[in-house]
Amino acid sequence: MPRLAVIAGLGALGVLGMPLLHPHPSGSTDRVTPGAVRVESESTVSVTLIDDRARLQRFEREYEVELATGSGFTVTPDGVIVTATQVVRPDKDLQVYAANRVFAEYFKVDIPADFDRHTVDDPDLNIRLQACYPPRTQNSTCNATVETKVTAFPFLDPPLPDGLAAEVLSAGDAPSAPAVLKVNAGPKNNLPTVPMGTTISAKVESVDVMTMAARPSAKAPPKMDTAHFDPPGSRNFKAAERDKIDKLIEAGAVGAAVIDDGKSEVVGVLSGGGSLPATVTPVDEIRTALVAAGVTPRRGPVDVVYEQALAAYHNKLYGNAAPVLQQVLTLRQDHAVALEYLRVSKAKAGTAEDAATKKSTPVPVPAPASGVASWIWITGGVVLVGAVVAGSVPFLLRRRRNGEDQQDTSGENHALVTSWPAQTEVYRTPNPGQPVVDVSPPGGRQHVSNPGSNPGGASKKFCTQCGMRLGHAHRFCGFCGHPSDAP
Repeated sequence: MPRLAVIAGLGALGVLGMPLLHPHPSGSTDRVTPGAVRVESESTVSVTLIDDRARLQRFEREYEVELATGSGFTVTPDGVIVTATQVVRPDKDLQVYAANRVFAEYFKVDIPADFDRHTVDDPDLNIRLQACYPPRTQNSTCNATVETKVTAFPFLDPPLPDGLAAEVLSAGDAPSAPAVLKVNAGPKNNLPTVPMGTTISAKVESVDVMTMAARPSAKAPPKMDTAHFDPPGSRNFKAAERDKIDKLIEAGAVGAAVIDDGKSEVVGVLSGGGSLPATVTPVDEIRTALVAAGVTPRRGPVDVVYEQALAAYHNKLYGNAAPVLQQVLTLRQDHAVALEYLRVSKAKAGTAEDAATKKSTPVPVPAPASGVASWIWITGGVVLVGAVVAGSVPFLLRRRRNGEDQQDTSGENHALVTSWPAQTEVYRTPNPGQPVVDVSPPGGRQHVSNPGSNPGGASKKFCTQCGMRLGHAHRFCGFCGHPSDAP
């Protein structure tokens, strides 16, 4: 028991002295960044203007219009992507834009190439311009058709210069509603994905917004910005951070993943901008949209291996992380994050920065996260060991004494006790032949000795107070101090 107590105390100090492990995956947005996507939508508008003033003429033109750009994230290895509806179906009337362009070009009038309806000074031309705007009627002077193309650019290295053509599986009625896209992920169907949460709990306060402000590459990775809900779980950002969120939206954060900073899971999608306020569509609505599109979010083999490598990497076990990261690249050779972390791991493996090389050297006790000074923990450990040792010494001494007493009473010719002062003395029995009672120390046993077995009829002299054996010419007991000649 005392040995176990000492070991437990030393073990407690050892735990205090261990380096704090990275609390992976909690707080690590690296779980999410490989699944980041840039989403771009554009339309091709084919318009025909009809002029019947002198003779019937048809003036045909085709215009490419960039509708919107934003962010998104992959939720299945075979290429299902989530973004905001306003990225793929913006609130812009392309037929109005085409009418302005074609009318200005044909009639040589000054009309802005925008999405607003305008007028011109010439009454006859103004009638024709208004008839060119939608909706189409029997008197319309223009006929337009719109074809929208959506392109996704996953975060890969090297990047895909032309991206991947995306099909819109479903989109909502509101700009903030989730839109579900599908791209051709290639023959292996192993695009990196993001971990999806189930709800925004009332405890979620700190979040990260993952923005793809440009087409991704090794030099243009996803950008992470921290924000806070006020109150927690409300999906409303703190007043002091609303301007920052608006600027992120202007920079391309529409459709961005909103990440729970505590669990490193996607819990919403960001939307807003222009006349629309910034808002977060929660993850349960995202899951509902996926179900409506016939999709179940899931992770792939490349994600499983990558997270194993990520655990070693963030614990600074670079030598252990390198081969696992290499396995990630075997599954997906253009995995951008794995490529970067493999480079770092190979450079730091076996160096002083590799935690595996520090196991044989003492590690200073770090201050806990609560801000308590490290000397308090060290002092507490010393006190703990002192208390264990103090409790163990009396137990060991008592055990040793009992063992020696048993040795003293094991026979008539027993050895002298060496742990106490030499107090052995014999005296003559006043009445030869009379048995002598040998009184053992406390905890010992009594036995009757035969004076015939001890030459000269000698017996041993003991203290009448505590029973300790007395030595030659001892006037006082060396153990309890009682006079040796006292009754």
